[in-house]
Formats: sequence, C-alpha cells, structure tokens
Amino acid sequence: MWRKAILLSLREKKVFTIFTLIYTILIFLTSLFWDLALPPSQLEGAGFFLAIFFGTSLFLSLLYAWILVSRKRRVWATLKCIGYTNKNIITLVSGIIFFTTIVGFFIVIEVLFHFTAALAYLHGENILLEVDELLIGLGPVIITSALFILVQLVAFFLAYRKVLKVRPIIALKKVGE
Repeated sequence: MWRKAILLSLREKKVFTIFTLIYTILIFLTSLFWDLALPPSQLEGAGFFLAIFFGTSLFLSLLYAWILVSRKRRVWATLKCIGYTNKNIITLVSGIIFFTTIVGFFIVIEVLFHFTAALAYLHGENILLEVDELLIGLGPVIITSALFILVQLVAFFLAYRKVLKVRPIIALKKVGE
C-alpha cells in the first residue's frame, strides 16, 4: 500500500511539488528559529515565530489532506467499487501525506549538508577565515521534523473522516453520460 501511495503522490506532480516545497521551507524556518531559541539570549521573539510556523504547518497539513480527498473523490469511490476498504484508502492518503513530509525533511537535510560542506571547504582553503557555527544543528531539524509528522496525524484524522463520506456511487454517476 505504501508503494502505491508513493506512486499516487508522484502522479500529482504540481500538488506534490508545491506542498513539498512548502513543507521544506517550513521545516527549515522552524528548525532555524528552534535553533535560535535554544539559547534564550540570542533571539527574543523566536518562540512567537515557532508558534506561527507550527500553526501554519497545521493549517497546510489540513489543507493538503482536504485537497487530496476532495480532488480525488472519484478515484476513492472507484477504489471502493473494486473492493478497497476505508482502511486501504486512508493508508493511501496517509502515505501520500507522510511521503510529502519526509521528502521535505530530506531536502532540508541535503541542503544543510551541502551548506556545511561548502563552509568547511571555504574554511579549509582560507577563503573564509572565521566559521563560528553551522547554520542549523541537526538536532533541531530532527525534532522539528518529528513534530511536523505528529502534526500530520491531525491531517490523517481529517482525511479519514472525509474518506468515510465518499460513496462508491460517485464513481458510477457519469458512466452513462
């Protein structure tokens, strides 16, 4: 089922790309402000920005789940006609949402590794004389990603409730037209 969810998410190129980029930016910014908020003396308003980013993440997760279920109502109804259960369909939807979040996490990790490697190279070549610290530590990125995955659970609940309302007759409505 998870493989099918990945294939379904990659089939929706535009929506997948947009939400992956949004999740990437949110994970990056939240991790950055999380890293700045750890020593309380560095940035006073970091907690406020963290709350905004987590609220935005929750809103976008709900929006993404709603878009997935609403735009593909006919697909879910067709799958119900051929024997898929609500549990199978919610596994597909949750797999799509989870895959999008994980891809965003890996993009952030990849960018941070390349940034760190570039800083180390520039420092080794004496082009960049002082390297105080990295852009973001790995700890805040992992914590942020784990929290974003927990936020996705709310989106799974919304998707589950919407999938329960999809009736198989929707797939058969426009057959004769």
